[in-house]
Amino acid sequence: MKIKDIAAKAGVSVATVSHVVNKTRYVSAELTERVLAVINESEGQPNFVLRNMKALHSDVILCLVENVEDYFYVNIIKGIKSKAVEFGYHVVILNSQNKGSIRDYIRLEKPCGIILVPDKNSNEDVFKMRELSTPAVFINHLESDSKTGNVVINYYENAYKAAHHVIKSGHERVCYIHELKDGYTHRQMLNGYKDALRNNGIPFDPALVIGVGAYDQFDKQMMDKIFTDENRPTAVLSADKNATLELLRLFNSNNIKCPDDISLVSFNEFELSHLLQPALTTAAFDPVEIGMKSVEKLNDKLKGSEDSAEDTIVPSRLRVRNSTQCIGRGPLGEKAESPEVLQLSPFEMEQIKAGSYTAAISFHYSGIAWARLHEKGIKDVFAELGVKVLAVMDAHFDPELQIKQHASILTMNPDVLISIPADEILTVQSYREVAAAGTKLVLIDNVPNGFTRDDYVTCVSVNQRENGQIAGRILGEHLTKNNKKKIGLIMHGASFFATKQRDMAVEQVLREEFPELEIVAIENFINEKKAFDKCYEMIRSHPEIEGLYVSWEGPALEALAALRELNREDISIVTADLDHEGAMNIAMGGPIKGLSAQRPYEQGRAMALAAANALIGKKIPSFIGITPYRITADNLLTGWQEVLRERPPAALVNAMKSNKTV
Repeated sequence: MKIKDIAAKAGVSVATVSHVVNKTRYVSAELTERVLAVINESEGQPNFVLRNMKALHSDVILCLVENVEDYFYVNIIKGIKSKAVEFGYHVVILNSQNKGSIRDYIRLEKPCGIILVPDKNSNEDVFKMRELSTPAVFINHLESDSKTGNVVINYYENAYKAAHHVIKSGHERVCYIHELKDGYTHRQMLNGYKDALRNNGIPFDPALVIGVGAYDQFDKQMMDKIFTDENRPTAVLSADKNATLELLRLFNSNNIKCPDDISLVSFNEFELSHLLQPALTTAAFDPVEIGMKSVEKLNDKLKGSEDSAEDTIVPSRLRVRNSTQCIGRGPLGEKAESPEVLQLSPFEMEQIKAGSYTAAISFHYSGIAWARLHEKGIKDVFAELGVKVLAVMDAHFDPELQIKQHASILTMNPDVLISIPADEILTVQSYREVAAAGTKLVLIDNVPNGFTRDDYVTCVSVNQRENGQIAGRILGEHLTKNNKKKIGLIMHGASFFATKQRDMAVEQVLREEFPELEIVAIENFINEKKAFDKCYEMIRSHPEIEGLYVSWEGPALEALAALRELNREDISIVTADLDHEGAMNIAMGGPIKGLSAQRPYEQGRAMALAAANALIGKKIPSFIGITPYRITADNLLTGWQEVLRERPPAALVNAMKSNKTV
């Protein structure tokens, strides 16, 4: 049958037949149906009809989208189109709300498959489209028991992930802001938020759940009450993009600093997220990825793949930027306070000088830059205040030796003892004897087991959570940049609060922020010399490991020796604490790629100032936290001078100059 015969039988012009077959111009549904009916009933169809009808019917994906204005859904469409091109499909986009036109289109155009994209807040039952025989994939926001090969966005998991992240970063009062729409999506996110609180031992407070009304307006009275209260939240999770921007304006007008006063996490990743001030931390889904996965799932169905009936769960991605901060927590769970609270007035300094006070220092072990700089910071302040240091003792990580040293110190009757326990359990009684003798006890990093707030002046440490986060991010970023994935963790197995908090933060960062990486082995050591054996056996058992985190520099050097013996210096190491040998390894382009450094000199000064405050009866916070310092090859020389308070040695400078790879 020729084209003019088709036109005559359908009662249309030849041009109309051409437009229907070639899709070159819009033709009404009625005329299109008449033309297609004649073609389908005829025998011996012309080649041009067969060729064009094949292109028209067999490779077209119909994409039904309910919200074609929102950035999120526009980018889902981008993902659908880009993946469709790879598979050789054409994509037609229609608004899913016009059901009559959709049914006409499907009946007349016969697309090979359908992708349905409902709005997450829709109450419309788009799933009625299942009655159609055309293979379909639903991007599933709505409540459904069906598991028939769809793409599912897990909003519960996303809210849980965001809440869990800020809680593990030290936040306990976490506000949740949502749209005032009581749909399935909101209930899932609220449940994720509640469960994260409960699983971390934090009671749910309904006053911290705020709904956003029309035009994203807050209840001003409620917002003033929440954010100007002394017990205001330290972190906010925002489930609405416009509400997030409104929050930033609210913070600015109320002189609330983000993240210093309040951290902010958005559940929406949008175009300006990384350009805002501060850059916005997000826990969100990648809409382009969602669109691409929907085409992959539909293609599986069309090809008859065995797993095409299984749902694809889309994970969210946590992107940590500058709108969130880590709150340091002390051994009793208290929030870390800045060392600025310890400053003394000129009158108070003269008061201390007139007291002729004495002090002693008891380290768990020394001989490293960390202890040397603590000692220097302590002595510099005490020299300014006229406090005499009677003794500095090193327990060589031997709790029995430290107990004997404490007994010796007590005979000197110092007014102050600054100390770090060699063991938090075995040394408890000796510390109690120090406190009972009336000596003011200032602790470094850790608190003896069972001690309460009344047993010591304060504990001073680096912000160990942030310390671990920095180390974890250095390792994660380095491995990601170099297309490496397998990680081993060699961590301190003792009950030290400080190292446990740091090690846990490293693991949290790697699991949350770098989900493409895999932790394949974790080993614990007590004595740092045992880190050699732990590393040696780990790499022999898991030769696929490409990156290691080791708790601090001493055991990291033991692990490095094990790698050399195994001829595996291709494995990257990240650790904590800055000292000469580790810095030289970084400078020469060795396995150590970076570290998170404490600021031991500043910590020492803070300890001495805390002791001085206590000597004149001033009440001070029970935990003081110092900000750590990120060090890689890019800032090694600057970091050396900042942390160690001295010019970098010539050998380090020359190593940096001679190694062109760093």
